Amino acid sequence: MKKNLAVAVLALGAAQAVWAQPVVRPLVGMGFTFGGDTVARVVYDNGDSEKVRAGGLIAFTTGLEMSFSPLVSAQALIGYHVDGVTASNGDVKFDRYPAEFLGHYRLTDTFRVGGGARYTAKARTRSSGAASGTVPSEDFKPAWGTVVEGEFTIGRNLGIKLRYVSEKFDSKTFPGAPELKGNHGGIYIVGYFF
Repeated sequence: MKKNLAVAVLALGAAQAVWAQPVVRPLVGMGFTFGGDTVARVVYDNGDSEKVRAGGLIAFTTGLEMSFSPLVSAQALIGYHVDGVTASNGDVKFDRYPAEFLGHYRLTDTFRVGGGARYTAKARTRSSGAASGTVPSEDFKPAWGTVVEGEFTIGRNLGIKLRYVSEKFDSKTFPGAPELKGNHGGIYIVGYFF
């Protein structure tokens, strides 16, 4: 009985030592994303056209990673995500500010999987110039979504993430309008410090 109690106390002490002092380090990242509903289709004078999508195109992120053990870590991130078309006579842009709370589990020395929650605020469509007559400015309500991702790590300070995000936006400007799906896939390059 005393031997089992001593083993249990040592195991609890070791677990507390591992979980009590997470390693925290900052990170920055940039990604290219694709998908989502079409927010606007811009037609140029020469007949060419481009789409602005709710799941595109460029995302920037920064935040902190907390490693609780060699296998388990978590990230708290904030970012800016935008897709747009710019022409000499006008612009159309869909942008938003996501915050993500992710957990990861390392499967091998160079690959880990994870996911979590994404809260997106200040999603909006803005247009100017010639585009303002055809694409109305619109604000969307804050939205919760989910993230699933895999990350290949290169050394200690570089990662390449492949991810999928599921999120939907409801219009604040036009109540009752159909929801806008921002579901998208993406590839990110992430730099870790320290």
